[in-house]
Amino acid sequence: MIPIYEQDPGKGIGYSSESFSQRFDELCQEHLTHGRARAFAFIFYDFLERDFRRVLKDEGVFAQLDRLSGSDLSVFYLHSGSRNAVERFNTEFLLRLNLTERVMLPCVVFFKLKNKQVTDVAAVHLESADLIHGFHELYIVIASYISESSETPPLESKHLRWIKSGTKFIGTEAFRALLEGAVARMM
Repeated sequence: MIPIYEQDPGKGIGYSSESFSQRFDELCQEHLTHGRARAFAFIFYDFLERDFRRVLKDEGVFAQLDRLSGSDLSVFYLHSGSRNAVERFNTEFLLRLNLTERVMLPCVVFFKLKNKQVTDVAAVHLESADLIHGFHELYIVIASYISESSETPPLESKHLRWIKSGTKFIGTEAFRALLEGAVARMM
């Protein structure tokens, strides 16, 4: 779990939105090269959904999801106090990933990097926003993606509906440019 802070980086883990957007491709490549991740994810949420924001802010939730994702998955999310920043971030990225018409918030969008291309984009809508059920559902979604990407069979859940993006691939340079544009409009 890696927060992206609207202004300055927080304490410890995380990046400022500006440094993240400028170094997106480098950061992802570093994670791949150093065995910190095999895939990546963004968590998108509605700023007005206070319960789900509490899920992401909870230190216990953060620690458990961070342990779960381990060296398989780097999970990014925008940690912002601004409704406009969160809405712009969501709109721009979901549009670029060709998912705006298909997903509702909150959702998790997974992707991989191959040859400097963002590929294999898939999303899962999250139904529960409260602290207990929201955490459980988020945990199941991430665990399911990790197990699906490995040799073990995926976790089954009647509530998970995977949505594939219509986008075949996006160059990391184009994705970084999108990030920088989104960050510039947040400030």
